[in-house]
Amino acid sequence: MALIKWGCWCALNPAHVGLVPDGLRRWAETNGATLTDAYRRGSEKVIEILLALQRNDVQTVSVYNLSRANLGRTDDELEAVYTASIYFFNALIPAHFDPATTSVRLHGDRSLLPNEYVAAAQHVESASADDGFRINILAAYDAADELGEAYLRAQRDGCDIAEAFEIGDVDLVIRTTPEPLLSGFLPYQSQYAQLIFLETPLNDLTVRHIDDLIEDYRRSPQLRGR
Repeated sequence: MALIKWGCWCALNPAHVGLVPDGLRRWAETNGATLTDAYRRGSEKVIEILLALQRNDVQTVSVYNLSRANLGRTDDELEAVYTASIYFFNALIPAHFDPATTSVRLHGDRSLLPNEYVAAAQHVESASADDGFRINILAAYDAADELGEAYLRAQRDGCDIAEAFEIGDVDLVIRTTPEPLLSGFLPYQSQYAQLIFLETPLNDLTVRHIDDLIEDYRRSPQLRGR
């Protein structure tokens, strides 16, 4: 992690931020918008947040797009999510991030996602670097599946299971809803993360909000159980 000196002690930047975008259905109802419009605006807002986090020297961001349980939602909502996500992969990521310095990876059960969604994700994955600023997208994700895959990988490679997870430890989780729930978001990796639950919905979040949250993190001791 990058260090910033504050007087006589050093503050840490979060190296890995988890983003749980939420409140889009409520935002649509409050603002008289369609679900399609709400989720499209949400995908653009996620890009703003990613850029703000990158500017604050965050190295990795994991975005919770869809849990496997979310796939039980109504067809109209899922269609809005898929349409916005494909727009995110096909248009927004290429327009705002240099593939030579950005790594994009999709995590989850791809067999449960529409072919067009998977194709868009795979295209941006193949065009991106192997390192640099890392963007993890979790879709059709389930923590039990991830744990099982990590166990099998550890058995195959002869390593500790902690080393077999494809996604590393999270330092800060931001969820744009006041309900204090992780909803299955990277539970192993988030065990020592600072958790932030916001009353501001995703589509009303500003870059200033993100800057302030990172500043607050830097001012907080990060003891990780010690």
